[in-house]
Amino acid sequence: MTTLNILRSAPVRLAFVFTIAIAVLSAILCGYIYEETARLEVSSRMKYLESEARQAVLLPEPQLLEMVQNRIATDLRRNSFEELLDSGGNPVVGNLQDLPPDLPVDGLAHRMTISIPGTGREDLLLVARQRQDGATLILGRDLDSVVALQEVMGRVLVQGIVPALALALATGLFLAFKALERIKSLHLTIGRIMSGDLHERLPLVGSADDLDRLAARINEMLDEIFDLIEDIRGVGDSIAHDLRSPLSLMRMRLERSMMEADALAARGIVAQALDDLDHMQGTINSLLRIAEIENSRRVGFIKPTDLAEIAREVHDLFEPLADEKRIALLLEADEETIIQADNDMLAEAVANIVDNAVKYTPSGGKVRITVTQRDGVPLVQVHDNGPGIPAGERSKVTQRYYRAGRTAKARGTGLGLSLVAAIVKLHGFQLNIADAAEGACIEIIAAPDPARNKTNSN
Repeated sequence: MTTLNILRSAPVRLAFVFTIAIAVLSAILCGYIYEETARLEVSSRMKYLESEARQAVLLPEPQLLEMVQNRIATDLRRNSFEELLDSGGNPVVGNLQDLPPDLPVDGLAHRMTISIPGTGREDLLLVARQRQDGATLILGRDLDSVVALQEVMGRVLVQGIVPALALALATGLFLAFKALERIKSLHLTIGRIMSGDLHERLPLVGSADDLDRLAARINEMLDEIFDLIEDIRGVGDSIAHDLRSPLSLMRMRLERSMMEADALAARGIVAQALDDLDHMQGTINSLLRIAEIENSRRVGFIKPTDLAEIAREVHDLFEPLADEKRIALLLEADEETIIQADNDMLAEAVANIVDNAVKYTPSGGKVRITVTQRDGVPLVQVHDNGPGIPAGERSKVTQRYYRAGRTAKARGTGLGLSLVAAIVKLHGFQLNIADAAEGACIEIIAAPDPARNKTNSN
């Protein structure tokens, strides 16, 4: 990636925004610490001066004079100021030569600027308090140490914020480039997939973060696309294989009919050819119907549907065929069972299951259609006593053209259960091939498929 592209990338821009946010927050925090430190120090000195003045004015005059003189004598650094004025306002003793005229005599400390010979202007804390005899005591303290403390704090904060910002920027850029490496890896993998390598999958680092979850979902989508492509390839091969033999046979029969001198025999040969043509047309129609259902985004006419009524309609439809084969077609669907479904599609699915059951059940057998509930979930069950479906083949019988070993030679398209599976999947229901003592037991359960829900929730 070029430098311009790197700077335009979202992770790097986030890193700079993160650094700017840290800088602004640090400046606000440092300013607060700087001002709060000075305020607390000044407030502490104000309280101390007010306490001193309050106690000093209670002393007898000789002791007060001695205290002021001692404070002046011991103040080697010249950071303490005292002044005692008589009742007329005349100086008695002290080291404040230029008294501020606007200093209130209220016993409270005030921050003031005065001019001191030899040192220039200076910030002081001054408190003036009056004695009972009318004299006024002024005590003061300079703020040099506070100013020095502020300067030290300012230098420390300024010097400390630069490494902090550098560390924040370095950390942000490190994380940004780590994210860019993952994004670059995703780009390269997607490029290989687009080039035709459908076995490639996006890399996962196992962190379960947003990129990992997105990559996992895309991988699931790629798996689905790969399966669909494989189905299409398999369908193409199966169609070519299934239609080649009937077409060859049909051609041979038509050629024979052309050479047949007996018109009645020729008509019989043509009738057989038409039967083969109908079988091929049924295969193609079934494939088109499956494709139509699988490509649907939603069920077109979903509404409250009586599952028991569907079972009754299918039973009435197949009862003549079952009687012709001397098969007992039984129905157990007395109570109304309302579900949300496309009535026509669901009826088509149940009809395909019953059609298979009647087709593979031997003469004298029986097929039972049952509408019931299991743990409060409605389902329709078709149970026959035909050859059944081996446990090892139950996961395969919904594949197109797949036939269980015991029914491999039976006439049909091999697409019935594929069509059922497509309709059930579109509704979000479950198709279950249950264990049975004899024959096959196929269920459509009107509840979401747990495996599908788990995939969608990731």
